[in-house]
Amino acid sequence: MKHFYILIAFLLGGSTLFAQTNYTCTFSANVAMDSIQVKNTVSKESKMLYSPDNTITLQQNKQQGSEETAITTIDNAGFLQQVGNNTVIVTATKPAHLNLTLYSTDGKAVTHYSENINIGQHAFKIEAKAGVYVLVATTQNQSSSVKVSLSENSPMGIFPIATPLSISQLKSMDDVITFDEGDEFEVTGYYKTQTDVQSFIITENKEVTFSFIEETPLSIKENGAIKAAFSVAKDKKVYFSQGNLQYQASTNTWRFAENQWNFVGKCKVTQYYPNQPQDTGNVFVDGVRCENENISPTYNGWIDLFGWGTSGWKSGAKAYQPYDTSTAKNDYYQGGATGNSANIDWGVYNPISNGGNEAGLWRLPTIMEWEYLLVSRPNYSEKRGTATVNGVKGLILLPDDWTLPDGVTFTGGLENNNFRNCKYTAEEWEKMEANGAVFLPLAGYRRGISVIRNNGQYFSASYSEYGIEHVKFSETIITIVASFLSPEVAISVRLVKDVEE
Repeated sequence: MKHFYILIAFLLGGSTLFAQTNYTCTFSANVAMDSIQVKNTVSKESKMLYSPDNTITLQQNKQQGSEETAITTIDNAGFLQQVGNNTVIVTATKPAHLNLTLYSTDGKAVTHYSENINIGQHAFKIEAKAGVYVLVATTQNQSSSVKVSLSENSPMGIFPIATPLSISQLKSMDDVITFDEGDEFEVTGYYKTQTDVQSFIITENKEVTFSFIEETPLSIKENGAIKAAFSVAKDKKVYFSQGNLQYQASTNTWRFAENQWNFVGKCKVTQYYPNQPQDTGNVFVDGVRCENENISPTYNGWIDLFGWGTSGWKSGAKAYQPYDTSTAKNDYYQGGATGNSANIDWGVYNPISNGGNEAGLWRLPTIMEWEYLLVSRPNYSEKRGTATVNGVKGLILLPDDWTLPDGVTFTGGLENNNFRNCKYTAEEWEKMEANGAVFLPLAGYRRGISVIRNNGQYFSASYSEYGIEHVKFSETIITIVASFLSPEVAISVRLVKDVEE
């Protein structure tokens, strides 16, 4: 079992008999805690520090007279503002990477949203079960918080919306707590579902250490595989990779997406989908959002839409590199990813850095395997469904042996409204994934350097005289049997590996 420690350092700011004494109390740990509560048990004054805030000033009251020193704090109200009970606006004075985290009143993080934002106002809607919460907004240079009171039950999440016209300003909380000599403090650290409490009296400079046992992560990932079996034939089962395949040209690195709901997408809006937030992906390098439209032999971001046969294997086709952008059908390999041509399969030819890092460990499913999985295996209709995970639309597949985790629901089916009704936060999806659920994000397609984000398309290893056979779904229709694609159209790659009995 792993242990982590919270270190509290008190730095004496100078003291005399009648002078005010300030201590800077800083908390640190080798994991990112949700929050820390500091309480003066005598005066009952209490402050809650929400991640990433980890510093508080303990200020001793003046010992001469009853007057307390006034504290002046920086007002970040213009950064985070509120409209109504469940809508907030973040105002950026320069481009920044924004993190929004919603905390329950007991200091536990319940949902999170992250994106790069440009200069201007950005509005977000907060949805959760009825109750009182604290929303914390942070960038590289600013941090602020606001209390959110929700009266209606909704699926948990933070969602970008069009900017409202009017705003009402709320002030941020300060991080100062006062004490008199001899007062006792109680400090509580929160990490996921765990807490630890310790009490002490300040008499001198000191360090206080809390010890926790770290929770076992809710994950069944192993060498890039989600270790839950899916039948793709009566006598064959596979494990899915932990996410869609991604490639970084500047380092010639292949990897699986860190989360199943990660996709690169693009940043630019199009004339067809000018207001779709789904057009923007959620994969970053050094705080910069990656774009499939920036594809090139030297691009240092990640891409995840690939033309047919672009594994890097010299197949004889003109376009065989993952960064090729030719729009000519005949430039790409004409045939399936089987037999002597298996190396056009990305998983067969390439080592996947977080998938065992050896070539030949992964492969594409055939179209017959996709078809069996989606429309033939026992109880198939109950083990597939459209949904939204952490704000991303896609298709959920459940393994052969499935148990619904506590605290979440699942409605099988391909109805359009499932995108709205079947919603999961990142934390809720972690529970689904821990029981083996697979998510295929609606990640779009690319032709040349133009990306359209209105559907999800996934390769099979199969090829016919009409083109590559693949699985396709969108917000309005899902094709779950063989359909044909021209090889210059770049789509998503989701690899599998065989279960060895």
